[in-house]
Amino acid sequence: MFSLAVVLAACSGTTNLQTGTYRYLYDYESRELHPEYLLYHDSDDSSQIWFRVHSSELLYSRANSSSPFQAKIGLKASLMDKHGVVKDTLAIRIVDAMRDQSGWLTGNFRLAIPQGEWSLLVTMSDLSKGSEQSAYLRVDKTSPLTSQNYLLVNYESDEPIFTGFVSPGQTVEVYSARNAEVRSAQLFRINGEVKLPPPPFSPNQPELPTLQGAVVQNANLIEPGHWSFVIPGGNYFFTHDEMLKSGLSIKTSGAFYPEVRQVSSLEWPIRYITTKTEHEDIQKNNYPKKQIDQFWIECAGSKDHARELIRIYYSRVEEANLYFASFTEGWRTDRGMIHLLFGNPAKVTRWENTEIWQYGEEGTPGMLQFVFRKVDSPFSNNVYLLDRDPNFRPYWEKMVQTWRSGRVYAE
Repeated sequence: MFSLAVVLAACSGTTNLQTGTYRYLYDYESRELHPEYLLYHDSDDSSQIWFRVHSSELLYSRANSSSPFQAKIGLKASLMDKHGVVKDTLAIRIVDAMRDQSGWLTGNFRLAIPQGEWSLLVTMSDLSKGSEQSAYLRVDKTSPLTSQNYLLVNYESDEPIFTGFVSPGQTVEVYSARNAEVRSAQLFRINGEVKLPPPPFSPNQPELPTLQGAVVQNANLIEPGHWSFVIPGGNYFFTHDEMLKSGLSIKTSGAFYPEVRQVSSLEWPIRYITTKTEHEDIQKNNYPKKQIDQFWIECAGSKDHARELIRIYYSRVEEANLYFASFTEGWRTDRGMIHLLFGNPAKVTRWENTEIWQYGEEGTPGMLQFVFRKVDSPFSNNVYLLDRDPNFRPYWEKMVQTWRSGRVYAE
């Protein structure tokens, strides 16, 4: 396990946020650190901020030959209102961490977060290496029923599940301190599978899941505010909300999610660039991996180039899982679909409920823009739908053909 030596400082002040235009916001490879965060509101006036970062990304050093190797991490959190003004809550923590056996450094700290909607700017620094990475988190503390009032934990490891995805058959625990006095918790299994989003030129929007026809499952109450249950497979919704408008979404995926390390994780992402017949042949084949490899070799023209295409494509699948996951895997979403085929946009303009992705130079005939709008969903606060347009058809077909002719290269 890890040990934490914490130095905590607090100060106050107001600072306006800078522009909402970003370059390579979703470019995983351009960053040295890839920390993940999880918010848990366990009281009315403060919250836990869980973090984890893989130890392979940190620089471990020691003071002398007899002392242990350690990584030194700085964490700074700034809470901002909807206007981007920092509100008298700035916390700085310095962490000395021992490398743990799993490869992850996991910990948490507490921040004074009042009720309401906020933005949280968290910056992690590797103090030994001199690198840092910032992330903006949406804070929804409007009621005790929103998803951030629930902490999903792996029963075996007793550690938070950052992604919200579990393996079929896994036992999980849910904590909800702000609902400890409420006994009417419900666990629903959602019917149906999440379909791939239609292409960007389609007149149809993706089908969003609903609780219509959902089956109520048993959740074992261990003590007030603490439940345990097994997830056999499928998607689930845990809630105290009688109106069923907010709660915790629990999804199942492969054992290595968000990574692509199983044959089952290879099949469906390539549906965006295969024909229906090609994809059905892959599914029916007794050795689907061999069929998938053959598809890429035919696209690339050689095994060496096929390996590069596979690396690029499935790296984008993993990036999409990290950035765009909602009620389903990130690559199955609108933003994930565009990310897979078109890659990282040259510019992302973001504000409260909208993202605009720009490809190509601004003002040139080849410039392309995709507009995504946030949709309220009880299952996730990360659901964005694309403004579809029939004029996207030639761009989409050209990009599909670019992949199929092996002319996509690393960015």
